[in-house]
Amino acid sequence: MASNKEVPADNDHKVAVMSDTDSVKGRLLQFMHAKNISQATLTRQLEVSGAYISAIRKSIPEEKVRRLCEFYPDLNRDWLLFGDGEMLLEPRKRTTDAYEVPLLPVEAFAGSLQHWSQGVTSSDCEKVLISVPGVEMAIRLSGDSMEPELHDGSILFIKRINSRAFIPWGNPMVIDTENGVLVKALYPVAKDPVCVEARSFNPDYPPIQLSMDSIYGLYRVLAVTKHYATM
Repeated sequence: MASNKEVPADNDHKVAVMSDTDSVKGRLLQFMHAKNISQATLTRQLEVSGAYISAIRKSIPEEKVRRLCEFYPDLNRDWLLFGDGEMLLEPRKRTTDAYEVPLLPVEAFAGSLQHWSQGVTSSDCEKVLISVPGVEMAIRLSGDSMEPELHDGSILFIKRINSRAFIPWGNPMVIDTENGVLVKALYPVAKDPVCVEARSFNPDYPPIQLSMDSIYGLYRVLAVTKHYATM
C-alpha cells in the first residue's frame, strides 16, 4: 500500500493561515502564504535561525524589517508592523512626488534628554524633501545610543500617533516628554500600566522608565536618511 505523501520541508509555509492578523507574527505568516514563501526561504533571507518566526512575540527588529522590504518591495511595512492599509503596495504607491516637511530646529539626543523647543512654527524651520507618504515633520538624531540601527546625524522622518489606540512596542520612536525629546524603543512595564520603559539599541545605555503622564507625544519613524535635500 502506498505511503502517505510527505510534505517537502521547503513548503512548510503551506499551512492554514493564522487568523490572528492583529499581531505582527500573524500578518507575517499571512504575507508568506499570499506570496508562497516558505519559512526556510524567509529565514535564509533574513539570516536568522529556523525557529525565529515561531519565536516572534510582539514585533520584529527594524533591521529585519528593512531586509524583508528589500527582498519584497511590494510589502506594505505599515501593514506588517501596525495593521495599517493593505498588505501589498500598489505600483503607483511605491513612488510618490517629493514634498516638503519642516526639519525641527532641535536635536533628538538618543543618549540623553534635551529640552524641547517651545513655540516653533513651520516658518522657523528648514525644509527637507521626502517622498514617503504620511510624514509630518523631520528631526535630526544626535548620539549613539540607537546604534547600530540609527546613526548619529541621521534625519528621522516622523508622524504623530495616537498612543491611546496603539503603541508599536519595540520599534524606534521619537518621544516628546516633559523633560525633553529622546529617541528610544518603548516596551510595556509588567504590573504597571501607567509606565513604559524606553530602551536603547546600544546596550551601553540603561533603560529609562517613563510615566505615560510625562509623555506629550509619540512619533513613528517612517523613514531615515543621512542624505537629504533642503529648500
